[in-house]
Amino acid sequence: MTPGRPLIGVLRLLCPALLLAAPLARAAAQGPVPTPSDVLGIPVGADRTLADWPQIVRYFGTLAQRSPSVKIDTIGVTSQGRPMIVAAISTPANIRRLDAILAAQKRLSDPRTLSNAAEDSLVASQPTVVWINCNLHSSEIASSQMAMELAYALATTDSLQRSLEHVVIALVPSANPDGMQMIVDWYKKGLGTPFEGGPMPWLYHEYVGHDNNRDWYMVTQKESRNISAALYGKYFPQVFYDVHQQGSNGMRLTVPPHIDPINQNVDVRIVRGINLVGQRMSWALQQAGKTGVGDGITYDLWWNGGARSTPTRHNMIGLLTEAASARIATPITIAPNDVVANPRGLRNQPRVNYPSPWPGGTWRLRDIMDYELIAAISLVRMANEMRSDMVRSMVQVARTQIANGKGQQFVIDSKQHDPAAAYGLVQVLRRGAVEVLGDDDAVRATGGSWIIPLDQPYAAHVRDLFEEQKWPASAGDRPYDVAGWTLPYQMGVTVRLETAAQHTAVTTGGSAKCGLSGGGNVTLDLRDSRAFPATFAALKNGVRVDMNRARDGASVTMPSSFAKGFTPDGGWCGAATSASARGDRTRLTKSARVALYKPWTASMDEGWTRWLFDQQGVPYTNATDSLIKSGNLRAQFDVLIIPDMSLREAKDGLAKAAAPTEYAGGLGADGVKAIGDFVAAGGVLMTFDRGSELALDAVPGLPVRRISPQSRAPA
Repeated sequence: MTPGRPLIGVLRLLCPALLLAAPLARAAAQGPVPTPSDVLGIPVGADRTLADWPQIVRYFGTLAQRSPSVKIDTIGVTSQGRPMIVAAISTPANIRRLDAILAAQKRLSDPRTLSNAAEDSLVASQPTVVWINCNLHSSEIASSQMAMELAYALATTDSLQRSLEHVVIALVPSANPDGMQMIVDWYKKGLGTPFEGGPMPWLYHEYVGHDNNRDWYMVTQKESRNISAALYGKYFPQVFYDVHQQGSNGMRLTVPPHIDPINQNVDVRIVRGINLVGQRMSWALQQAGKTGVGDGITYDLWWNGGARSTPTRHNMIGLLTEAASARIATPITIAPNDVVANPRGLRNQPRVNYPSPWPGGTWRLRDIMDYELIAAISLVRMANEMRSDMVRSMVQVARTQIANGKGQQFVIDSKQHDPAAAYGLVQVLRRGAVEVLGDDDAVRATGGSWIIPLDQPYAAHVRDLFEEQKWPASAGDRPYDVAGWTLPYQMGVTVRLETAAQHTAVTTGGSAKCGLSGGGNVTLDLRDSRAFPATFAALKNGVRVDMNRARDGASVTMPSSFAKGFTPDGGWCGAATSASARGDRTRLTKSARVALYKPWTASMDEGWTRWLFDQQGVPYTNATDSLIKSGNLRAQFDVLIIPDMSLREAKDGLAKAAAPTEYAGGLGADGVKAIGDFVAAGGVLMTFDRGSELALDAVPGLPVRRISPQSRAPA
């Protein structure tokens, strides 16, 4: 395909149905609606050409100004302060009444107060709302460029405007604008060098990189919080479509149906809906002559936490597609014998779930965008044709959740081993739009309990987070992602399932005081995780802190005046305090000097650790390869932390052929020796998971032995 082909030509080539459309719709009073290339002055989709985030925002702003079919909604800012936008796209009439449509969506999402007659009335008139989530993983760049073309097509093509009479699209051009900008900048820097299209040596998110698609039930990062608030608090879509890319040598586009097992908390109608959407996409791509489309591999319906999986616990059809990747925007050529049907290495030959193999050849950014565009447009058409079924299904699934949970509730007592963790778990639920009964301050001030009734629309989400997961033996293969995620276990919070008559939520604290009281000193139990950020803050400000160690636990003592002035997340309400310090007392004078190893291989474990330290106020220094290899670490640091990474990754790093010299080579022998010298000089070496391999290599003679994954520790 010719790179940079004019958009209209691409649309007519890819979507034969558009050939039957009337001439492109125009907003005459506002002048012709411009294409992305018209506005940006670049051939969008061409080889080695990428629009960056400011350009994409500019295009969508221009489109909204020139087309009455588009409205831009800024849903928040990113970790680095960039705007996050959703483009609502429909007919001009629907855009004018968008507030009313979304208000009706909210009513449909919670049918507890919806009569059958009211439901019938809404279903008869309500459009399907479809959320299309692009570029969550920033190196999977094509969908950010495709989003502009999709928006233009939806706003200007008469046949699509007719479909949009019954559909509202909520289009997110990038769910991770910070990372998108990083990738574009790095790619442009490497153009014309041996490193063109190669790996970026840092995470494409402020903290979590690729793991931003593991944050959708905890909702810890700004981007996932912004999108979750919009999904479950404003748009309530019937369909959530997450647009991804995968490796280069497999299927050109992987679509649903996904693979077994099915999580028991995913309603069968959701599963059927996912399958229908995927098959419709396959059909549209085949009709457009696109080969290499398949289903039924890799991606399962088991785990929670992904952008497409958490919505399925919120009564939405949630799915993803995965397109084969180029080298960012640089074409690649794959020989026929190097094409595989899926990651298990099945041969590239026709099968029921892969009837039209891709023969190999050149694969470029434009190809990815074309496949994604066809898939998205097929979803728009299907959402129109199945409007009433999709709208009704979301209500039916919600009613099923409500009925199945009648007479049941989970109870979280505020008095726990770690009171702050109990409060934190409640906030996790609320970020997922779960109804939790009980005023936070009142519950904690009185030592009461939070109530989570299960006769609510999102009960499946609650059950999936609170129940034990048991990977079905019949599933065979290991899970695509994690096998279990039971939050009470992970957070150390006791949760009870009871009948609804046993507890009433506390709604007012009465005269109970909420927070720290009294003067002099306050002693904070270290089982309460709020004590840690308070301690680090006190040490940073030169405030006296004493550590108390006793048989029944440890605590810290600090001036009450400082503790009251420091406000941890959720405040001090319900804090675990002691009347007096017990046991041995040690004066803390300063924080340990912590070095956190930051490899140039973009370690997500390093990023999560850094996020945790920033949340807790832990002072640290990011130690890169050059700092560690320079030696003399003990004079600079007390503690060195190695994140989860293999020994090879730590020692060798990025290949010299893949990255500029300053980012290649890893720790090498000099770095490993420097770590050993650090330990020999009395430094503390902490390693996470596979990072222990580096400790064994750097510090010979440790009284530990290597255990293979298959062996078991002695009883």
